Amino acid sequence: MLFLSSIKKDNFKFMKKLLLVTLFFLSAYTAFAQKMVPQIKNGTVLNYTAYARAFGQALPAMLTITDLNAPLRIKWIINGLGTGTFEISAKAIQSGNKMALREPGFDEVTKLKDNETLAFLSKDTFSNLRDNKAFELNGLKFKVEEGAPAYQLDGKDIDTFYAISEKGKTKLWVLNNPDFPLICKIEGAPQGIDLSLNSIQ
Repeated sequence: MLFLSSIKKDNFKFMKKLLLVTLFFLSAYTAFAQKMVPQIKNGTVLNYTAYARAFGQALPAMLTITDLNAPLRIKWIINGLGTGTFEISAKAIQSGNKMALREPGFDEVTKLKDNETLAFLSKDTFSNLRDNKAFELNGLKFKVEEGAPAYQLDGKDIDTFYAISEKGKTKLWVLNNPDFPLICKIEGAPQGIDLSLNSIQ
């Protein structure tokens, strides 16, 4: 009888541990599942606030993806500056290591250099971020930091990576989307213009 009682107790302990482990994984999955990964497609509108630190001026900036196929085209509208289109080459989409953060040209179409993207990371840079937790952008070396608060849109957590430059002056929040690793926020950009994503439509 003692032997059977011991087996029952062991089974009860095992079932209790199994239940706790299951609950842990379910809660972890639920927490992960709550993070959104917005999909970027033709017609997607990205509403940013652009902040020029030198002037202490914030301006709304609207970027619309008009063509995801290379050359990728993004229409911009900035109050007080006008409107136009940025064009990003296939080479830049794949391996660009710089992000253009400057006022667009006066031409209707501003063609970025073959190493420049706009408001997103190249596929190679994102691969380094995801796989090595380190990457280089605009000549700065970044490291991904774990445990940072997720970026939020409309009160919902967005699945992002948080990275900080070696000297800690520049901070990035990057959407965890290998198809379009969007920059959700940049603080302390060396070009003097910071971006903060407000909504995706």
